[in-house]
Amino acid sequence: ELLFLMFKEINLRNHSSLHKLFYSLSNSNLLSGELATLLSGRYVEIHVYPLSFKEMLDFKHISEPSERQIDNLYDEYIKYGGFPAVVLAKEELKQTILSGIYNTIIVNDIGYKNGLREPELVALVAKYLADSIGQLINPNKIVNTLKSANFDISYNAVQRYLKYFEEAYLFYKSSRYDIRGRKILSTQGKYYIVDTGLRTQALGERNNDRGSVLENIVYVELLRRGYTVQIGKLDNKEIDFIVFKVNDKQYIQVTYQLPENSTRETDNLLQIPNNYKKIVITGRYENEEMISGIPIINIKDWLLSSKN
Repeated sequence: ELLFLMFKEINLRNHSSLHKLFYSLSNSNLLSGELATLLSGRYVEIHVYPLSFKEMLDFKHISEPSERQIDNLYDEYIKYGGFPAVVLAKEELKQTILSGIYNTIIVNDIGYKNGLREPELVALVAKYLADSIGQLINPNKIVNTLKSANFDISYNAVQRYLKYFEEAYLFYKSSRYDIRGRKILSTQGKYYIVDTGLRTQALGERNNDRGSVLENIVYVELLRRGYTVQIGKLDNKEIDFIVFKVNDKQYIQVTYQLPENSTRETDNLLQIPNNYKKIVITGRYENEEMISGIPIINIKDWLLSSKN
């Protein structure tokens, strides 16, 4: 599965025509560091993500699914993710393929390439992150959690592992942004896994937190749509995502379902002192389509929409 592509144009010696060379690799460090250093001239990195939900339906040649089909396919998407080989595989082979992808990333792209001798610790930190989607990550807490389970690991080791996860595109880190102070905060951040199928592989039967999965799916979809994504801080409140793209800016709250007798999700958005677009994405269909002028959009409708 390709995690990114690199495109480079060069003029070959003794030839007047312009040639285009395409390189495909599965490790970001080799591209952005070693290989990019070896190649002179202009080049462009194009990040390729696992299939979106909409692309998954295209791969399965499903053009006009019924509501029941959409529900079933979305459940499949949550469990197995969007790697093309997994999407097209028979049910009994999906977990085997996912296991191969996940172990290759942990053992080869992260462990072997960085000379790590403790692959079990790498896997444990990855499991911790997969189980903490949507939470602010503190490396010290990871150290204490693993030490309480009798695993010897240092703060510096955890910091390195987090860096390796990002380099291998297994996890993406989203920084916090102070809305009132208009600055990025250097402390903590959230991590999202590139594919929900890999989260299933990391956690097994524990992968049942639909709220966290929902937030992860929205985050990766926003990246896929070309947005820069940050976590919003508004005084003591949190805005799930602030997203930027050219002249487009949006504020997005993500919740599995709207809380009863509470407008907390929309109230947080309404307190933001500007008029940029604001929406709430939910995991369940709600009775309200709009609250105080803020659209309430179901995740399946949002994923299948051609609009950002």
